[in-house]
Amino acid sequence: MLGLRTPVPLLAITILLVVPVEATTSYYQGPAGETSFNSAVGGLTLLNPLLTFSSGDLASGGLFNANGTGINFLGFDDFFFNTPKDLTVASGKLTATQQAEVVTITFPAAGVYAFGIHLTVTSGTGFWCVDLTHGVCNYQITNTSPANAQFFGFVSNTPVTAPLYIRAQSGSPTMVITDFEAYTVPEPGTMLLVGLGLVILPLTRRKIRPRL
Repeated sequence: MLGLRTPVPLLAITILLVVPVEATTSYYQGPAGETSFNSAVGGLTLLNPLLTFSSGDLASGGLFNANGTGINFLGFDDFFFNTPKDLTVASGKLTATQQAEVVTITFPAAGVYAFGIHLTVTSGTGFWCVDLTHGVCNYQITNTSPANAQFFGFVSNTPVTAPLYIRAQSGSPTMVITDFEAYTVPEPGTMLLVGLGLVILPLTRRKIRPRL
C-alpha cells in the first residue's frame, strides 16, 4: 500500500509536464558559433542524418519538405519576397537561379528545437542578412570566397515555428546553402518513461528494520 507521501512526487511530475516553459532561443554564427551550437544540441534528436539537399524535393518556387523534415526553402526575386523563384540542387547544395535571389526558410507546424546551415556564394564575395523579422537585419554573414562557407544556427528550449529570411545586404551575389541540420526533442514516450522512473524509484526502496 502506498504511503501518504506518494501523491507528492506524482503531483510534482504532473506540474513539470503541464507548466509552460519560458522560451529561450540562442543564435550562433561563424566558426566559434558552430562549435557552441554543436555542444548545445547535445541530447536533441537529429531529424535526418544525411544533412544534404535532394533534387527530388524541388518544386516550382523552392524546395519543399527537405529530406522529410517538413522544412521548406523558398526562393524569391528580391528583398520584398514577392515573386517566387526556383532553386536548384547540385552535389547536395541548394543554389539560387539568379543573382540577389532571397530565401525564406519555413519550419513545420510542430516546430524544431535547433537548426543550422552553411551559407556561401557561387563566385566572388557575399554579404548577407539573416532576418528574424522581415526587413530587420538581425545577423550579418560575410563570405570572402565560395570556399568560405559561414555557419548560422539557433537552439531553443521550445519549438521554433517562425521563419528565417536570408537576403543580400549589398551587391548581387548568388546564394548557395551547402547543407542543413535540424533537431527535435526525444520522443515524448521516452521522456515520460524517464520521468515516471524518477518518481517510482524512491517508492521501491524498502525500509530496513533492525532485528530484535
